Amino acid sequence: MSPAQRIGHLERKAETCLSTSCTRRAPAAPTGEIISRRAPSRSPAPGTLAVRRDRSGPLPLAPGLPLPEVSEHFAAENAYTDQHTAHLERLSAELGAELEKLAPTAGQPSNLELSAPVLLDGWWYIDRAHPADGATLSRVRDRAELRGPSGIPEIVPGTLLDGEEILIADCLGAIGIAISPDHRLVARAEAAVGGCRIIVTEAATGEVVDRSIRGAGPDLVFSADSRSLLHTRLDGLGRRHQVRCHRLGAPATEDAVLVEEHDHWAHLSLSRSRDGSAALIRSSSPLGSEVWLAELTTPCAAPHSVTGRISDAHPVIEHAGDRLLVIREEPGTRRSILSQAPLDTAGGLPSGPALLVARDGEHFESVEAFAGAVALQVRRDGLPELRVIPRLPDGSLDLRNQQVVGRRGELDAVRLEPTPAWDQRTLRYRLDSFATAATILEHDIDTGTSTELLRAELPGYDPAQYVERRLWATSADGTRVPISLFARRDIPADGTAPCLLYGDGAFGRSNDPVLQPESLAIADRGVVIAVAHVRGGGEMGPDWHRQGRGLSKGNSFDDFVACADHLVSTGWAAQERLGAVGTGAGALLVGAAANRAPERFRAVVGVFRWWIPWRPCWTRT
Repeated sequence: MSPAQRIGHLERKAETCLSTSCTRRAPAAPTGEIISRRAPSRSPAPGTLAVRRDRSGPLPLAPGLPLPEVSEHFAAENAYTDQHTAHLERLSAELGAELEKLAPTAGQPSNLELSAPVLLDGWWYIDRAHPADGATLSRVRDRAELRGPSGIPEIVPGTLLDGEEILIADCLGAIGIAISPDHRLVARAEAAVGGCRIIVTEAATGEVVDRSIRGAGPDLVFSADSRSLLHTRLDGLGRRHQVRCHRLGAPATEDAVLVEEHDHWAHLSLSRSRDGSAALIRSSSPLGSEVWLAELTTPCAAPHSVTGRISDAHPVIEHAGDRLLVIREEPGTRRSILSQAPLDTAGGLPSGPALLVARDGEHFESVEAFAGAVALQVRRDGLPELRVIPRLPDGSLDLRNQQVVGRRGELDAVRLEPTPAWDQRTLRYRLDSFATAATILEHDIDTGTSTELLRAELPGYDPAQYVERRLWATSADGTRVPISLFARRDIPADGTAPCLLYGDGAFGRSNDPVLQPESLAIADRGVVIAVAHVRGGGEMGPDWHRQGRGLSKGNSFDDFVACADHLVSTGWAAQERLGAVGTGAGALLVGAAANRAPERFRAVVGVFRWWIPWRPCWTRT
């Protein structure tokens, strides 16, 4: 996970600060002052095969299990695997050499390192993550001579810009970062045992202003006057159960508790509105949700509940300056709808008319408001799409002049990039696909045109030599299931090509197309790569997830088998040369699918890591 994903006020899972290693998590529905964010967390490439049980250290199993016997069994399995895959050593070495050739050279951005400087209130904030730089956050004053041809500073690894200041010299341990409204202070949440420690420093000098907060979550929001800091607090289970207001320089014991969540299934998150006037506090659990609003001019005053307690629903609430924007599911149809509510809404959302209703095959994921426009993140036919809706002088949405941004190719995935300024007239977005290197572009709201700012480099890669397709399989109950496909252009769909089918289908996750060197190395050998977006994932919205979980999990397995059959029937895969690959929950998917239809697959690879969900509990007691 890149250090850039820690910048801003992002929703994260409570366990980020529970363990000694404090694992970083990918953000969900980012809002507020975000300086930079790197590529979404990447799933293992469909062509990455794992055939061993690798481990280091003791197995994290419950007490009483026969650890020596288990270890001996794994050793025997590995020896058997080594014996029967010895003939692949040469191929493995060749693939490794090819991946080295595809790696970007010094100074070239890769898919995972793609991050462009962000302008906020006259400062360019720069997220550096290169061996020549380490992992740093810096800034430099904007001036005409600093801007390159694309309108942003050109970053050279290992070389600071004239006047560039290092704000954080080592971002690897920082999982939450916030900049004060006056740009004078930098707050960071550092990983520590039992929770994060919060350190506030002077941006210009690096002098420590406050370091009294411990046992915190990664959520940080400054007050309007930059004198107070709102943060989340962890309980004994590592759950973010409180939001507190801390006056800088005062003892942490004097912090005011603004919200306390007593539901042990729920965790709190905190973010700042883009106009800087308010903080949004969200409680989320499998059973329901609640959202509060706190005024940042009076940060230690009690916030008011906007939604009241909501059962079995998790609406998205966005502060739009003069109103609230709301995304929720329509009762009965479960279609997502976009509506609005007054800022003083309290105790429950009004049932006013919908501004927009999702069409068939669509789902509204998130909404971000600016002074002159609204950015609506949509999933359409299983792929992320960005729509920009201009705002009229009275703040209402000009729904007749919506702009669909950036999407041209069959598998283009378009997502909003960090654009922190409230009055911004250009919005940044990131474009990915199986055949397109990651690209950051800037969309002009007034002209409706986009300008490329930065593109990842893959040496020797020629997109014209490859093809990507969106296919649709029909599952056992008649549901249409999307498939993403990537292959060399000269591979005929005549039923002779080998194919690797990847699947996940769990936790509402979406496996969106991303160009990866591993996929190229496999595709260059004539192998077709396909991703089955089965139910249980999030590609088609929350209901897609619900249809593939719990007692409905069998739908995921049916979908995967249906995708395998479709690849064979359309000629993209040879019936006797089809392999299945799954990692984590995907290992369960491919294993169950192979049990249901063993004749469909020539090879099955399931990759997983040891994890016992109750282990944090029993190790503490």
